[in-house]
Parts: sequence; C-alpha cells; structure tokens
Amino acid sequence: MILAGGRSSRFGSDKASALLCGRPLLQWVAGAVAEVCGELVVVRARGQLLPATGVEASLTVVDDRYEARGPLAGIVTGFHETAQRLCFVTSCDAPLLRPEVIRLLAAEIGDFDAAVPYAGGFRQPLVALYRRDRCLPAFEAHLAGGDGRILGALEQLRVRDVREADVLDVDPGLDSFRNANDPAALAEIAHRVEADAVGRP
Repeated sequence: MILAGGRSSRFGSDKASALLCGRPLLQWVAGAVAEVCGELVVVRARGQLLPATGVEASLTVVDDRYEARGPLAGIVTGFHETAQRLCFVTSCDAPLLRPEVIRLLAAEIGDFDAAVPYAGGFRQPLVALYRRDRCLPAFEAHLAGGDGRILGALEQLRVRDVREADVLDVDPGLDSFRNANDPAALAEIAHRVEADAVGRP
C-alpha cells in the first residue's frame, strides 16, 4: 500500500508527481514495492491526479475515505480495498525504498499483528508490515476516538519491533527511510542517486 494523498504543505506541490531524475516519486516507490508484492493499492486524496505507477502488479487506486485525517486514515482506506492477509505500507515520498526491507519485515512478523522497524532510533510505522484482519478494527476504533496517530493505534496491538541493527544489514544507509518532505530533501536525494549512478560500473 502506498499513501499518496498527504497535504504536501512543506513540499508546496503534489509529492507523488514530483520528479526525481526524470521519474515521478510514485514510480520510484511503486517499482520497489512491486518487486515483492503482487498487488498494489494506492490511496490518494479526492480529486488528486496521479502519474502512472509504471509497474505490472495488480493495481487499485482509491480515494481516501477521510478528509485530511492523516496516514492512519489512509491505511484504513487501503485495508478496505484488499483481501491480502499481510499489507506492507509506505508513503509516496520514500523513493529509495529497498525491497530487502520489505522481505525482512515479512521474515520477522511471525504471528505478530505488525512488524515495525527502527531507523534513526525511532519506530517507522510508514515503512511497516501490518496484519490486516487484526489491525483494521483497531485502527478504525482509534480513528473514531479522534486520535490519528499510527503509533497510538499500535499500542493496542502485538508489535514485532525490528531492530535497527537488523535493518542496517539489508539497508546500510537507511535509504528506505529518506523522505522527500520538502524540495531541499528531494534535491539531496537526487544528488545521492546521481552520485551512485556515477560510481556504478
């Protein structure tokens, strides 16, 4: 699941369509997710125009059921559009997401309700794997109570915290957690991508 419907207030324009080295951010994220997941659900804001994902995975694009309620509301919306038992969730502004991180979470979740990695010393609920049937009712109840925080909703669930050391084994630079929150961050990511391309044989 890719959440594409954020307000983008710091970015100043629609992040999903913003270009990184000539490709929309949404395409970068969708490409990484599609390497592991056979079904893709993109949650957008009502009326939001999205670029093509550029992937062959089964695709569902859905309008957020809620108006400006944040990523937890987007996740609830996406859960209603899939019957998949496990759902990996990320945002459209993480273009350096590594498929290996998704595979790590799948290996770690076991019988837990969610597998949430640590990066930079913090839990990262927007690069995480959720067990749909258990998380959906808890998340809906949390939203109904007026709290839109994902971490708050997780307090009711059994969460497998994935250690940062284990994440570093598959993503040494923690690139999967680099977000293009504003134009400066996007420019920094572009510089990183270009530098990597120059150094590649």
